[in-house]
Amino acid sequence: MVRTTRLLTFTLCMIFFCIAMAGNASAAVELYNGSITTGDGYQVNNFVIELTDAFPSAESASFYVYNNGNEVDDFLVNEDDSYEFDFEDDATIEVTLLSVSSGTLPVARVSIVLNNYLLNDVFESGVVDGGYKYAVYSGTPELKITKTIDKSDISAGDLVRVTVTVENVGDDKATDVIFQEPQQAKFLLYESFVSQTGETTVEVGESKTIFVYQLKATEEGTYTLSPTTATFSNNAGADFPQASSNSPVITVEKGEDLVNADIEFTTTLDKYTVSRNEDIQGTIKIKNTGDTSATGVTVNIQVPEGLEFTGGSGVETISGVPTIYLESFGVQQEKEFTFTLKAAEVGTYTISTENSYLYDNGIDAQLQKVTSDQVTNSIYVTKGKYDHLLEQPIYIYVVPLVIIGAIAGWIYYRHKQYKF
Repeated sequence: MVRTTRLLTFTLCMIFFCIAMAGNASAAVELYNGSITTGDGYQVNNFVIELTDAFPSAESASFYVYNNGNEVDDFLVNEDDSYEFDFEDDATIEVTLLSVSSGTLPVARVSIVLNNYLLNDVFESGVVDGGYKYAVYSGTPELKITKTIDKSDISAGDLVRVTVTVENVGDDKATDVIFQEPQQAKFLLYESFVSQTGETTVEVGESKTIFVYQLKATEEGTYTLSPTTATFSNNAGADFPQASSNSPVITVEKGEDLVNADIEFTTTLDKYTVSRNEDIQGTIKIKNTGDTSATGVTVNIQVPEGLEFTGGSGVETISGVPTIYLESFGVQQEKEFTFTLKAAEVGTYTISTENSYLYDNGIDAQLQKVTSDQVTNSIYVTKGKYDHLLEQPIYIYVVPLVIIGAIAGWIYYRHKQYKF
């Protein structure tokens, strides 16, 4: 019995050892095993390992290492020898010269191994013809957002024209750019001429107009317009801090008596980092802070692929879009709606809502329509608790099971022998 217990303990240790070895397999990863011609290089993120000379007769080759186009290291290595240099953070790259051969230009066959670095953080890797001068580097985009108004002193009921522009003054293009233009309190969105919706890209040095619209002032006072904001990434997919515009000031004097429905829409989530297959609880609050009621209040919830809408309180799916609809909404009325999303796929997502409502301002013959868009902060969906088990090679599970089966068979066989 003691011997059997030892064998079972040894088997369990072997299982844990195999899984542990598989989990650490990414500690050292061979990125490349192949040939590089003299004058060419191999790029890893913003680093380029360039083959400067190869000496077949001496069985050696020399390399320069560049970071963002600047030389940071150089080395001469013989066949079957290696050279290691510092990479990003605490990681290193090891270059092993496997062989050198002659040709129109000498060619070196190398092995390039990345140590102590997450493979998911490698955004660029591969041979670069012509060396570091022809590599594409990842830089820092910088968005300068400017909000201007055509006049700053108006009367209630007057229109003011708002223009929002953006310029990329950084050294890399801005990708996955999402602009947010907040609804202005005490103003009505009278007409929209230009409205940037969805994701866009702003190239280095590019300037573009993203919003042009007219606001109608509804109440006297001095108001500071809320800034336009933007979230964005660089060419390598790295996220950057939110950019904001300036905030112009408008002074509104007393004018005609206008009334308006001023409805606030607020979307919050109970968490912004979840594991795959977990649920996210969302809440949408609607409040009328104006001085007249609204009709046709509509909220369309845009759920991206990778997340799934699984239901909600007061939320119904219309043409595939989760929707909140209120026929009428009184002054100072407030309602709250909840919904549930399932994180189906690993990735980064945002939930956007398209909001609209109508109201009678007491002056114009037609109902006033107000529309707005809102986008939540980024939702990060990570791998589930047991996802890594599915990523392991099949032998990780088969070998221990075979061992356990053999032991169980041997125990049963010995048991039958002693029984007789």
